[in-house]
Amino acid sequence: MTILCKFAREVRRARKQLGLTQEQVAETLSISSRWLQYIEAGKRKPGTVLTLNLIALLGIDGNNMQEEK
Repeated sequence: MTILCKFAREVRRARKQLGLTQEQVAETLSISSRWLQYIEAGKRKPGTVLTLNLIALLGIDGNNMQEEK
């Protein structure tokens, strides 16, 4: 599984665990909910700043994001 797929799954899991909608997270991060949908589906790779903001907002543990071989 790629890092992008792992990150997408973790963003979705963490958001739902916190009881947040895609719209709430997108508004907080000043992005469109459609962009967040693409990220959660693993269809788009967020930039570094957005990745760090998602990690901080959702409390994602970045240590589990290594690519499997």
